[in-house]
Amino acid sequence: MFQQDAGLPAGSGQTEAMFPAQRNGHGRNKDRPFTRQQLVADVVQTLTSGSGCGIVLVGDHGAGKSFIAQRAIEQLGDEYLVVQVRGSSISSKLPYGALSVLLNDLDASHLEHPLMVLRGLTQLLHNKSEGRQIVLFVDNAHDLDELSSMMVAQLSAGAHVTLLAACVDMPHVGGDIMGLWKDDLLRRVDLGPFDFAETAATLHHEYGGRFSLTAARALWSASGGNALFLHSLAREQIKLGTVVRQDGVWFLGNGPIALTGEIRDVVKARLNRLGTGQRDVFELLALAGAVPLQTLMLIANPQDMDALQERTLIRVTHDHPPMVSVANPVTAGIVASVVPPGRSAELRRRLTAVLQESDALDAGGSTGVAWALDCGEQVSAEVALAAARAANSASDPAAALRFVQEIDGGEPAVPLAIESVTAHISVNNDESAHRVLESLDEEARGELPLAEWTALQLLRAELEKRSTAPGTDPRARLRELAERLAAEPAERGSAVSAAREQLRLAEAELAAFQGRYADVLATTDSMDTADLGSEPRLVTASVRCEALAVSGNVVHAMVLGKQILAATANVRLTDRAVREIRGRFLLLLLLSAKFREASAYLEETYGGGEPQTRLGGMFEIGQGVIDLHSGHLDDALSRLQAGRWQLLAQDPDALAGLATAVCAYAAALQGEEETAAVLLGDLAQPGTPAAWLVGRLTRYFELSAQAELGQRAMSIRALTAEADSDTESSALAPALLFLSAAARLGDRQMGQKLDSLSSRVTGQFAALCSRLAEGMREADSEQLLGASKDADASGNAVFARDAARKAVSCANDAGNRIALRIAQRAQQSLDDKFGSPKNGLHSLTTSTLTARECEVAVRAAAGTSNRKIAEQMHVSVRTVEGHLYQVYSKLHVASRSELKDVISTPADSSRLG
Repeated sequence: MFQQDAGLPAGSGQTEAMFPAQRNGHGRNKDRPFTRQQLVADVVQTLTSGSGCGIVLVGDHGAGKSFIAQRAIEQLGDEYLVVQVRGSSISSKLPYGALSVLLNDLDASHLEHPLMVLRGLTQLLHNKSEGRQIVLFVDNAHDLDELSSMMVAQLSAGAHVTLLAACVDMPHVGGDIMGLWKDDLLRRVDLGPFDFAETAATLHHEYGGRFSLTAARALWSASGGNALFLHSLAREQIKLGTVVRQDGVWFLGNGPIALTGEIRDVVKARLNRLGTGQRDVFELLALAGAVPLQTLMLIANPQDMDALQERTLIRVTHDHPPMVSVANPVTAGIVASVVPPGRSAELRRRLTAVLQESDALDAGGSTGVAWALDCGEQVSAEVALAAARAANSASDPAAALRFVQEIDGGEPAVPLAIESVTAHISVNNDESAHRVLESLDEEARGELPLAEWTALQLLRAELEKRSTAPGTDPRARLRELAERLAAEPAERGSAVSAAREQLRLAEAELAAFQGRYADVLATTDSMDTADLGSEPRLVTASVRCEALAVSGNVVHAMVLGKQILAATANVRLTDRAVREIRGRFLLLLLLSAKFREASAYLEETYGGGEPQTRLGGMFEIGQGVIDLHSGHLDDALSRLQAGRWQLLAQDPDALAGLATAVCAYAAALQGEEETAAVLLGDLAQPGTPAAWLVGRLTRYFELSAQAELGQRAMSIRALTAEADSDTESSALAPALLFLSAAARLGDRQMGQKLDSLSSRVTGQFAALCSRLAEGMREADSEQLLGASKDADASGNAVFARDAARKAVSCANDAGNRIALRIAQRAQQSLDDKFGSPKNGLHSLTTSTLTARECEVAVRAAAGTSNRKIAEQMHVSVRTVEGHLYQVYSKLHVASRSELKDVISTPADSSRLG
């Protein structure tokens, strides 16, 4: 029997490997970083602890069980012998099928009874181990035959081996192995899908570069967090050029994720493993998008539905009525694309037989309508128009345009035009949007219902806001709308009220876009922020929140912003509304330098399962801005570069300029002067007009980068001028950003000006600026160090570094040796955080020493003798001694050892001279 089993073909699961664990870098991937390294460490600890029988890894196909097991095996030392067996669908049908190769080494007399088999296996493993401990790795343990499962359990329970098993689910591993787990002898670890952070880290490790947020989330969403899907999908997108590499980072190009090639084959293979009834349900849901639970129960076997739900392949919402859909929308898209037309039509007939016409849109939304069209059905204009509206709300303009085109030309043109223009605007196709509006009959416009006329006016105003053509005046367009609404009779109350709500939002958004924040506050002053029960009210409140923050009332803005975020959970919002609300709140956190809160907000938002279309462009660079201020420049620059390239490819909010400016600042802080200069040059190129606040932040980072590149005097003048301009227009928060940067670079007079402005702004950052200003005004190094510590604790190491430099300068001017030493150590610690040798040299040169004295000091602190320094710098020993005298005097030190405490020695100091 066993001789016959041994002849099974390769790949059948009948082979086994017996080998010592790889160690000391001999493993192929041992030193390569990977996700879930802590989990691997936990597995190794369990295998080597000597307690229990071992560990079982449980997870869906492609969850990474085998990968985790192999990485753990690589961590074991030479004192371990690893024996590997693998179950399969073929071996599961044969007695001892998975163990057949091992049993081939036994005498035939050992195979007559299970007890004899156990005794023979025990002796065989003992002989081969040569005194080493044995780890038995059983892959696909759910496919073990009953006798193999019993042998594995007996070997483990008898402490002959330590078990490392991997299976899809515990109920199928066999009663004997299950018994070890129930008796707490076998530790169980469940491997769920990758969350977003794990997905991003895996992509970074595997492909050697940061992925943009959009690219990483697209791959995460498409793979459902399944490791196998993720790698298949990523390889395919890179091969097709959908995901593009530039400057060492990856970003998503103009097209969507392509569901072809390897990933399609993987999905089809999983589909083929489903039973007939389960496959019917799965394919129907993939094509329909979503189906009411009660409707699906009329045409499907509940047991098939339960089985799919247990495997998390489908999900049931808690809506009224409950809706059933495929859990992973990308899997649904692939499955829908491979269903033959005839079968698709048959599944459609089964559904429509129990579905009312009025339920057509609810059953799957726009996806279900698209399926009906694919099957050649006639869709009513009402259903198609509703589907177009739903598609626009879900950021699917291509589907919206398709539905509009399917409507008979005899239908009213304006509702179709509204959805068509909305779709074109969402993809920045303003020219097509203009053409659609111009095609409407001029005479018909004046006779339109109020809601349609209002929608058209708002769309025209939006296009005019985005246009750089002369003569466009969106404010005049909105005034025309306001005049008509004022003239509407009182009996049309609800329609007029809704139109006025939309007008107020448009006026507020236009004023914010143009930087007229006093007008925003005036427009929204009468709104009830306690009543945020509709999309227009929520978005209007978020614009007011931005205006409050820019005007200096940061504390009130923060309270309102959190109230708005909480209210979004109770209102059904379009993707665009969610993007605007979230983007403004993130901008508020960054503007007020609340970097730790911003980081928590980003982490929470990134981790949600919503599509990227509900996040927006600010999220591409948000974490990079935070990393920059905290001094994590390597992470900052890679994140910002990835975000910049992504925004250059897809930039609906005109944020590419801001991303470029922040990149330039990060590069300048890191000492990459050429990169920073090139990026600053890119800012001079014309681009899509950005919102006023985005433009101000772009200018702030641009000037900050120039200051780091040595253009200090010019930058101080420009920063001060920008602060004065913003103060004059009551944009106090941006003014404080500009002036705080100028003050950190400037003199005591600048500190007095900063004190005056910071008193007019509320919030944590204003208090920090006030403390800095007081320290500068009083030339108090202790006060300045306090400001530095507060800034560092809030995640603003850039501010902290500059405040510490001020403290060093003040202590030095006062001749206070103790205070100087404390300030110098604080400064050096912060300079080291930025990781660039130039930071320490720059601070010494600008705050205390001349460039020549700094050069001598660095060499002396490194232990170089005066004579050697003289030779390296091509000067006399007497000159070196003179410079050292000045250094000791200015830094208030008395020896080389004290000098070494003050000055860190850059690794590349040998380049000096």
